[in-house]
Amino acid sequence: MVDKKQKILEAAKKIFAEKSYFEATLEEISSSSGVKKSTIYYYFSSKLDLMVGLIEQVILQAMEKVKDINPTENQIERVAAIIENLFNFIMEERELMTVFQRAGYDFLHHHNTLEGFKKVMDKFQVFRDNFGDTIGNIVTINGLIITGKDFMRVLTSSIWGYCMDESKEGKIITEDKKEMFKEIFTAFLRE
Repeated sequence: MVDKKQKILEAAKKIFAEKSYFEATLEEISSSSGVKKSTIYYYFSSKLDLMVGLIEQVILQAMEKVKDINPTENQIERVAAIIENLFNFIMEERELMTVFQRAGYDFLHHHNTLEGFKKVMDKFQVFRDNFGDTIGNIVTINGLIITGKDFMRVLTSSIWGYCMDESKEGKIITEDKKEMFKEIFTAFLRE
């Protein structure tokens, strides 16, 4: 059985995917979730807190997809597995990705909401850096050593940015795009 907090988050995901943060109302989320507005305030102190909760959900789910990558695999397999898992998440969670994209736009253009977005992104950056430490250094075919942190920063930024652009244009992320990223990001690696 889905608990009330999850019902609220699911309804908010749907509403925030359709409308901007500023257009969406807690009344709509209440109506869609079947949870009273006063109960929403029990779980979330404000609409901003609810949006931050959704963004955290995006990040936590994405982190779950990559955290079990085996760091002892050869680096080409490791990078391919990271790309596979990130793309699978994006393909499975299009609605959450739309929310994330809208939130980024809405929050970055309004000072009063920017701080909430930055706090959530800081959590993601800590995870990304820690995961980069776990996967270790990447060595290119020319012998250049790239730290795991730097590599994960470039890789996740590239994937998220590409997928956001595709989403803005109404395009579906397909298997061939995932394979394209694997080809690009493994072509320069030493076996």
